[in-house]
Amino acid sequence: AITMFAIARRGRRSASKGRAARKAKLSASPSLYTTGRNTRIVGLHAEGSSSGSRGAQRDLCYLHLMGPAEKSLLEEFRGVVEDLVEKTGQRSIWGVSLSSAEDEASDIVLFKFLRAANLNLDEARSRLEKTLRFRAQENVNEMRSQPLEPHFRGHDTLVGQDIDGRPVMVSRYGKMDNDKVFGNLEGFLKYRTQVMESAVAKLPFKKGAPEDLCQVHDYSGVPLLFKTNEVKNCVNAMSKLFGDHYPELKGTTIFVNFPMTFSKLFQAFSMFLPERTRKKFMIFGESEQALLFKYIRPETVPEDLGGLLRATDEDPGEQALQTEVPAGEVREVLLAQASGPATLEWDVRCCAQEASYEIFFVPAAGGNEKKVVQDTPLEASSGVVSGCYETKQAGVLRCRFKNEKAWFASRLCLSRGRSVSKEP
Repeated sequence: AITMFAIARRGRRSASKGRAARKAKLSASPSLYTTGRNTRIVGLHAEGSSSGSRGAQRDLCYLHLMGPAEKSLLEEFRGVVEDLVEKTGQRSIWGVSLSSAEDEASDIVLFKFLRAANLNLDEARSRLEKTLRFRAQENVNEMRSQPLEPHFRGHDTLVGQDIDGRPVMVSRYGKMDNDKVFGNLEGFLKYRTQVMESAVAKLPFKKGAPEDLCQVHDYSGVPLLFKTNEVKNCVNAMSKLFGDHYPELKGTTIFVNFPMTFSKLFQAFSMFLPERTRKKFMIFGESEQALLFKYIRPETVPEDLGGLLRATDEDPGEQALQTEVPAGEVREVLLAQASGPATLEWDVRCCAQEASYEIFFVPAAGGNEKKVVQDTPLEASSGVVSGCYETKQAGVLRCRFKNEKAWFASRLCLSRGRSVSKEP
């Protein structure tokens, strides 16, 4: 909730700036760890000094969308980059070299800074210089290879891609030791910077490819009351850090297992967010996996969030079938089929609460179905249930999902199967 309030405050300030004439912007401190009152002023850049966007449009400032005006603005910005590289001693950002003229990846990076500065060339230059100094002085390029402190480990996972191809990063807050995680501002910022660097490293930086991230924040187990001073200070500093040095990287942000109290508070604060920012946030409760799966395929969603991806899985595996089972009803699905002797494997689960299931084999030659798994409870807390069946003949393996105990609520179930042919 504090994270979202910090975002709302930043959005409100941004909207106010958009409605009024911009005041002169002060460049931020060259250090990662000096914020707020301790920020050192190293330069002054007024919007009026900009050479202007020359007719370029912000929404067209992408390599696959740009027209002549956007290309001209990009070329003008590119013309000052080598000077910034020489001044700061930092030649790359997010694994992308800025020294290569007319390089696709570096142009994507430059467009990000231009969009973040609303196409103000002077402001974009100032932002980029500030970020290059930050990366050089804090040795950010080396952070990914450095080990995390034990209390920072295990909270963040990169789990694949969303339906639009964005890298997905899941952050879990319920098991954090607040005293240790938020007790040291510098340590916290280094931790979050390292996590962000790992996520950005998954971006391809190719023309027309996704350019931002999908972030999932899991609030299961988060208490309603926080140790607010430490948490608030860390979150505010992190929000400023990412806003300054990781522009245009926020794609979709999804909050799952979100308490109703927090949800209502965010709805009240979200009115201060610009519409473009507000559309990037999704809030889902504990049993709203069907909504989550519209953004991230179930085989990519971790098992503890209602998906099929187990902690030991190296890849998401086969695509899953989603089956909604209304209260008091039964739904039957195909798992796998065999054209001869084979091993038929399956994965099934109930995403929230409880249903039941049975698995049976139907021979292609006809005859009675053979029960493989008798009517068995399928609890969400059990996660993914897997099994296999050896057949000597052709046929199909099917599953019946049952929601016969519920009075009103449907159950969402997932299933998939595969056939492994036997050697002759």
